[in-house]
Amino acid sequence: MPSKKPTKKYNYTKKPGRPTKFTKEIKLKAEKLSRRGFTDKEVAEFVDVNETTIHRWKVKHTDFCQSLKMWKESSNENVQLSLYQRACGYSHAETKAQWVPEIGKKRGQWETLDMVKHYPPDTAACFIWLKNRDPENWKDKYDHNVSGNLNIIIQQFSESDLSGN
Repeated sequence: MPSKKPTKKYNYTKKPGRPTKFTKEIKLKAEKLSRRGFTDKEVAEFVDVNETTIHRWKVKHTDFCQSLKMWKESSNENVQLSLYQRACGYSHAETKAQWVPEIGKKRGQWETLDMVKHYPPDTAACFIWLKNRDPENWKDKYDHNVSGNLNIIIQQFSESDLSGN
């Protein structure tokens, strides 16, 4: 009787399947991209993985998920602040360099001017802000409801009535 071949013993200390691509470097790249307003899909394309892989990493690494949310909220807050300032108008200090020629000569000198630059309120930014903050009063779409009874009497006309004879 033939003897049985010994079965191959597997090393189960290592998980089966492909090793993950998730590393600290990828986490840092995702942070930089998320702070700049990139979506999960764009982050996935940049780190050369599928978008579902990013979602799996969020489930598996809760700290990564929380960090992504925090980074995205941070960039959203910056945009909200900028939109608010644009809607209300704002001013900021500015230093401007200006060349001042000497009268009657070809030479001159650079002078710096400290000034306050003002940006007036922007109506488009106001409208966007109000549409998002108070949609009941500032929405683009209006519902026109018509109610009541409409009674139409349809008469049968002969061909002579229709032709005008």
